[in-house]
Amino acid sequence: MKRSSLIAPLLLIAVGGLFLARNLYPELPLIDYVARYWPYVLILWGVLRIGEICYWAGASKPLPTRGISGGEWLLIVFLCVIGTGMHIANAGWTFYAPFRIPWENVPMIGEQFDYPVNAEKAASKTPRIVIEDFRGDLQITGSDADSVKVTGRKSVRAVDKDRADKADQGSNIEIAGDANQMTVRLHEPGGFGPRISTVLEMTVPKGASLETKRRDGDLHIANIAGAVAVSGRAVNLDVRDVGGPVEIEGAYTGDVALKSLAKAVHFKSQRTEFTAVGVPGEIHMNAGNFSADGLTGPTQLSSRSRDVRLRDFRGALEIDLERGDLNLEPVQAPLSRIQATVRSGDVNVALPETAGFSIKATTKSGEITNGLGASFKVDSDGRRETLQGATGSGPQITLPVIELDVERGSISVSKGSGSTSVPGSTSVKDTAHPLETINQ
Repeated sequence: MKRSSLIAPLLLIAVGGLFLARNLYPELPLIDYVARYWPYVLILWGVLRIGEICYWAGASKPLPTRGISGGEWLLIVFLCVIGTGMHIANAGWTFYAPFRIPWENVPMIGEQFDYPVNAEKAASKTPRIVIEDFRGDLQITGSDADSVKVTGRKSVRAVDKDRADKADQGSNIEIAGDANQMTVRLHEPGGFGPRISTVLEMTVPKGASLETKRRDGDLHIANIAGAVAVSGRAVNLDVRDVGGPVEIEGAYTGDVALKSLAKAVHFKSQRTEFTAVGVPGEIHMNAGNFSADGLTGPTQLSSRSRDVRLRDFRGALEIDLERGDLNLEPVQAPLSRIQATVRSGDVNVALPETAGFSIKATTKSGEITNGLGASFKVDSDGRRETLQGATGSGPQITLPVIELDVERGSISVSKGSGSTSVPGSTSVKDTAHPLETINQ
């Protein structure tokens, strides 16, 4: 007689026991338990199979040539796919590369219930405020008030209102600490309960310094005199009118807008890193473009894949671009050193009419368009072309040096205002995503 495994009958007993428990206890969070503990099924399955093989070996019975049959492997694959999917949906995970799945907007996962939020605490003129990571949109604005005030709404996604009410009672916005050091956090119930997100407006003393950790949603910060540090994940990010240094590190799937930043700025994401002494103008970034008007350098920018447009920048500039077109337009003289390396993409540079400079531009596979005049020469060597020359008074060694190095792509250099717009780019002033008005 062919030996039969105990695994399949035990699985049937386990599944039947789960459904029976759900019928006897309707409030039992069965989906939560299955989503969290399904890997134990694989562990138990492996232990039972090892026990069976050891029993057959001890009884001197022939051992199977394969520990697990092809049908069982197929069942394991289905179990892993279904269990992982249930865990992701139940835990509310969010993916950002290459796309974002808005689980909170999927109706089948539950219904959204809204609750008002209101919290306030007295603060000094220059407090340090830490905002812990929680889901949702957040708008922070500096004011002349001597307090930290939070208003808005809290949204709970649950299968019914009773569970949403329990989650609301078990979660609240807390402003902890003293007047000089504060932490704003959202207390959330532990385990795999209903998903909670917020839409909040926060006013803080204008002299405050901020540190905010993001999980998702939109973040807007404005009118802050102190330092600002942002980390984590967000969809849209807008930081403007900041008097202190700005440090941004994380992943952003929407638009990033930076405007009127008086001191040093450092931005770092998976694809792009940028530093500057200040941003008196504005910067806009999205999935494919980096556009800036008015930067104070030295400025450094490196990116793996973006079209870059820089206009009216001052101070030394260093760019390392893996893929994408580069457009530079320093509109005022005198110039500072410009060094740009592009591995794949076209470079277009428009220089001021009165500027003095020396230039060396090289493309290993492409063409160079010389709009600087007859004193600048283009030399060709196969597919490689080089443009060199200098203009302006004084020894050449004292003139600002422009170095352009392109591996695959064309170079165009001219004097006067050039058309340096990047196809598909958007003005910074059009990128703000204001939070909806909150009525209390």
